[in-house]
Amino acid sequence: MLLESRANVQNDYSAAKDARTFRRVYETRWNEMISAASLRTLQESKWNTPLLLPFTKDVQTLHSYLDVQQQDLHGKLSIEASPHTWAKLAKVILAQVILFNRRRAGEVSKMTLSSYVCQNPSDPHEDVNEALSDLEKKLCQHFSRIEIRGKRGRKVPVLLTPMMKQGLDLLVGSREVCEVPQENIYLFARPNALTCYRGSDCLRHFAKVCGAKSPESLTSTKLRKQTGTLSQVLNLSNTELDQLANFLGHDIRVHRQFYRLPEGTLQLAKISKVLMALDQGRLAEFKGKTLDDINIDPEENVLLDSEHESESESQVTTTQWEENETAVPDVSHSDAAPQQDTVTTTQALHHKPKKRDAGRQPFKRRVWEKEEIHAVEKHMMSFITSCRVPGKSDCDKCLNLEKAALKNRNWLAIKFYIKNRITALKNKV
Repeated sequence: MLLESRANVQNDYSAAKDARTFRRVYETRWNEMISAASLRTLQESKWNTPLLLPFTKDVQTLHSYLDVQQQDLHGKLSIEASPHTWAKLAKVILAQVILFNRRRAGEVSKMTLSSYVCQNPSDPHEDVNEALSDLEKKLCQHFSRIEIRGKRGRKVPVLLTPMMKQGLDLLVGSREVCEVPQENIYLFARPNALTCYRGSDCLRHFAKVCGAKSPESLTSTKLRKQTGTLSQVLNLSNTELDQLANFLGHDIRVHRQFYRLPEGTLQLAKISKVLMALDQGRLAEFKGKTLDDINIDPEENVLLDSEHESESESQVTTTQWEENETAVPDVSHSDAAPQQDTVTTTQALHHKPKKRDAGRQPFKRRVWEKEEIHAVEKHMMSFITSCRVPGKSDCDKCLNLEKAALKNRNWLAIKFYIKNRITALKNKV
């Protein structure tokens, strides 16, 4: 476009035509030849790559290390002002602000002195204050808030704890004594220079020396991703998600697309429940439930309804035969017995059902005692009221807690007892 405009100014219509022709080819073929291929390569390179997020223990270790360093350096700078001690304390507080607020390192590094000095100390509006809880009112008094320039000129907030504010007040008050030029506009300025300290360098240095197991994961980018990712566990509303996204300094669409639980974890933990329910033919049991409400143990061997019914029928048939066998009269000691009865009895003996296979255990039905029912309902009533069939692990917990009362029951008996109770409740409705 620049070449075309220059050619038109110079009345070089041939060059202008060539520029227009090239631009049309570029607009037509760029996506096909360059953009799509490069985007596909970028996306495929991220497949099967591990998601490296900071460990909570490492974050706590870094927090504790920075707190100890700040207290030590604050005491030294209060006693004797020196550029060396001032620089160390500035680096520590810079890393603390980045770590606590999960801010981009560059945003905090370039925080100006005027932004800190001109912060608004006013209390919240009375009407807003009435809508807050007692704890939230206390937090408003505990933290200080300043606004700085963020990415793309956005206004982003920074929260300061009392310890951070105390350290920053000492830094601001001793700038001149510690040889920080007045022309240096940055809060975390370098002595005898007009530049500021780099937050990424400070954070990387303290992550290595604090004793963290994975110091390479303690970067501002990964800390921000950890906050956005783990916030999905909180089940925040859309308004709360907007507030968190605004605080982190990005759009809500970016938050939902990139700052979410790892896709592999979601598929292993959530979608696998649906696949197992489909595979076991139990999807109808979880009608109207969310993925979090579905409870299927992958190690349990589910007894299908058809097998359960066949075993019940076999048990009933065997019981009826045993009753009939005991009721058969002893014809060898009864001369008065008619011949027809003898024939009938002989036929019944010949039609005795075949014995069950040796490898298959007979299904024994036992009536639930009051003590057993009370023990099950004491721990498993929530499953009955919510119409959820428990898994093997839940039934085993009940068995372990009520060993004496449920000594003659196994986990499958508890499972089907609750299932029958749920069926009865649904039939009443």
